[in-house]
Amino acid sequence: MKKIIKSLTKENIMFLIVSFVVMFFLTTTSPFYAINRSLDANTMLTVGKGLLHGLMPYKDLFDNRGPLIYLIHSANALVDYHSYILIYVIESLLLFLDLVYLKRIFAFRLSPKVAITCSFLFIPVAFTSRLFFYGDLPEEYAMAFLLILIYSIIKYDWYDMPRRYYVVNGIFIAILFWIKYSLIIPWVIFFAFLFFACLFTKRFKDLGIIILDAVVGFLVVTVPILLLYLFTGALKDMFYDYFYLNLTHYHVQDTAGMYLLSKILLPTFGLHSHFIIIRTVYFLMIFLFIAAVVKYVQQSKMADGNKFLLALLTFLDIALTYDVGGASFSYYLFACLPFLFFFLHYVGQFLERYADKNWILVSLSVIAFLGIFVTNNNYRSSTYVAGSNRLYETSFAKHINRSKDKSILNYYALDTGMYTYTDTYAKNLYFVRNNINFKSMGKTQRQYLHSLKYKFVVTKYYPDELLPKKDRKFLNKHYRRVEDRWYNYRSHHQGKVALYERKN
Repeated sequence: MKKIIKSLTKENIMFLIVSFVVMFFLTTTSPFYAINRSLDANTMLTVGKGLLHGLMPYKDLFDNRGPLIYLIHSANALVDYHSYILIYVIESLLLFLDLVYLKRIFAFRLSPKVAITCSFLFIPVAFTSRLFFYGDLPEEYAMAFLLILIYSIIKYDWYDMPRRYYVVNGIFIAILFWIKYSLIIPWVIFFAFLFFACLFTKRFKDLGIIILDAVVGFLVVTVPILLLYLFTGALKDMFYDYFYLNLTHYHVQDTAGMYLLSKILLPTFGLHSHFIIIRTVYFLMIFLFIAAVVKYVQQSKMADGNKFLLALLTFLDIALTYDVGGASFSYYLFACLPFLFFFLHYVGQFLERYADKNWILVSLSVIAFLGIFVTNNNYRSSTYVAGSNRLYETSFAKHINRSKDKSILNYYALDTGMYTYTDTYAKNLYFVRNNINFKSMGKTQRQYLHSLKYKFVVTKYYPDELLPKKDRKFLNKHYRRVEDRWYNYRSHHQGKVALYERKN
């Protein structure tokens, strides 16, 4: 308790307030958003709510995310069944950790005021719409944990870290492993380095202590999760869906190395000039980043082993994170954004000449706060900005809530939010159609549709990705289209969502 009170410095209180205010506008889980348009967030909350009704993930409600993310959203539903308020609090606290450890990392070589300013500049650069989407990302946990790992590598010699860091990093591995296992890449690199370094330097006792501490930390989180799924009879389903299906059916690529290379190079040498310009800038930024990492490591006072570890961690993590999941979605890189500190460090070195001019540093901090509305356009989906009449979720939910029978089939799409905004929960295994190549899902969902036991069917499709003809024919015969709406997904990708009501 005394440590907590001692940590409540003016600086940390400022970071805490800034975090809650900034996330109020950035993440659509905050009270600023009456409607959360994140398809993933709605799916996670639906599964989390199912837990409260005795339905187990994987066994009773199919999804391919990690089991811990559902427990977190289940806790959110306990706090407030109708909103994402606990998720908003967690995201704000994670940003608070980001700022605290960014400041500590910058403070190794920059003055305190400049370090704080650079920490604030990180926010609009990292939390862009392109990478942050609507928020509620598993990668947010990885970002905060990775910053703590980077801080420990810079501060302590690799062989002389306090034991608590090995335990804490074991806990971090477990949390990320049971949220999204591909996020543990930095810690695999970190502990692999420690393992071989201890062997080569014959630090066998130190190696034993490191392994013991890390395993203890890992088991603290892992054992309760395994026991929960064992006693509910869902352990086999969890391993099959979370591990086997993700590894074999989720956006699996052929010859991943060549595929990644083609993704990087092909647009560069395309026929369209704007592609050439964009990719030229892209490669220039890569070159500058490599130069920034090399220069930082050279100038650092770290031990040689730590320098090698930091550089290895940086380049391997970025390369593997982008492609290890198979799909290479842009938000995967959100977990790697802590490495932006290399760039921002040199911005800080430039600002050091103005360290005694508070008005310049304060002005830059204000610009950083306002910059979130430039780099991130989530605020446009708030009912305060867009208006509730323009959001299909509000319109569809009003219509469904007027019926005594609120049975819903979310068909041929991810969770469009109808379970959330009609205060219902999913009762069928394939309550959504995930982005996974799994034939049983589509077949079973079609059986749900043909059973005619659902009063309402909600389906989402893009102009070039219409529902199969036989499904449209069936819907037109047995259901009437109540309403359809165009919508902007992430404010740049238009699609269409429709609400159908059973005719009898």
